[in-house]
Amino acid sequence: MVQNPDIVIVGAGAAGIGAGLGLTRLGIPHVILEAKQRVGGRAFSDTSSIGHLWDHGAHWLHSGDVNVLRFMAEKLKHKFRPETPAVTSFRSFIDGQWKVSEFATDYVWTKLEEIVEAGRNGRDVSAESVLDRSHAMYPLLRHWCQLMYSNDPNDISTRDAANYSDSHVNLPVEDGYGALVARLSRDLPIKLGVTVKSIEVLGGGVRLETNAGTVTAKACILAVPARMMERQRIAIKPGLPATLHQAFAEVTMGYGEKVALAFDRKVFDGFEIPFADVFDPVSPETRPLNFELHPFGRPIAVAHVGGSFARELAQAGPAVMTAFAIDTLVKAFGADIRQRIVASATTGWTMDAHIGGAYSGAAPGRAGSRKIFSEPVHERLFMAGEHVHQHYMATAHGAYETGLDAAHKAAAAAGFSAGPKDPLWLPS
Repeated sequence: MVQNPDIVIVGAGAAGIGAGLGLTRLGIPHVILEAKQRVGGRAFSDTSSIGHLWDHGAHWLHSGDVNVLRFMAEKLKHKFRPETPAVTSFRSFIDGQWKVSEFATDYVWTKLEEIVEAGRNGRDVSAESVLDRSHAMYPLLRHWCQLMYSNDPNDISTRDAANYSDSHVNLPVEDGYGALVARLSRDLPIKLGVTVKSIEVLGGGVRLETNAGTVTAKACILAVPARMMERQRIAIKPGLPATLHQAFAEVTMGYGEKVALAFDRKVFDGFEIPFADVFDPVSPETRPLNFELHPFGRPIAVAHVGGSFARELAQAGPAVMTAFAIDTLVKAFGADIRQRIVASATTGWTMDAHIGGAYSGAAPGRAGSRKIFSEPVHERLFMAGEHVHQHYMATAHGAYETGLDAAHKAAAAAGFSAGPKDPLWLPS
């Protein structure tokens, strides 16, 4: 460990890395403690499981025209794709045939925008209350709510959805989003496999008890997923304020999982649209599933599922997840496609003891609870993560920005003069 750090950061995801870069620029001694044996948190580029790169978590530079990590990617010459017309539409397999719909005109996307509009008009109610459950396309609409918000419609706050700042510029990361976050961390003092058990705020600093011993510092940045705090996986002494406990109960993580399939060759000829849904409203037992088909020309498909169904699949285990994805793909492309599969892999965010889900969403009527996460705890403890950001929640760049902000707050608490932030700074 770094001897006698002035500030300790817990978590080496995008938020912790943002905090580390901020402190490095300021010349403040620090250490980042990460429980897992890798950096990145919910940004993880896998290059081994199926023989091709795929991202387990974050894979789009959302709001790419203002996304700080997009500009970092450009500095590092980390490849991403410009948005094309292909990502403004989607293809669904309905009643035995493929149908193409434009985001701007399709029923599903019109109703998704109505959820946001309800929040913009001051209503903080459930997304479910805005929707028509009797409509034939409701199951597909529910599916897209689960994908976008990682929650079911009845658990989504319209106001929280409206607070998200979306420029509708979404850039897929060819070289891997997780790989980008990992590149940002390469010069930082990170200690892997260090699990923090408790953080005690003392009169002039903090004391952390870990599986590798005791660490003391002047301040601490807590950059872990919200579910870790919701489940009190790290004990805070003398205890979290009641308002913060309540906020973690009101702004909780949803669920999202993926299944990756590799084929012996490209098998989806003619699919210029990178996403396909497989959905049959005539068969209620059919659950919708979204696929990326041949992303970046790779002979793979990546299935996406969210909300309570993602949790159910994850709890059932990788074999059930994989079988569901393959069976669903067969519905649209025929049984012969089974013979083309050479490898498969699944994510496991729901069951990961250090993660526990996808990303945060406020409960209906509780959108304002996010503000509490930005407040210091006992003057020495500062939160960072996607759940902390007021407008870029549920994103890696939002998490990164909160890390930079927490670095400056912690620096001030530790007695340093921080100066202006530089979000694009990297060690030379």
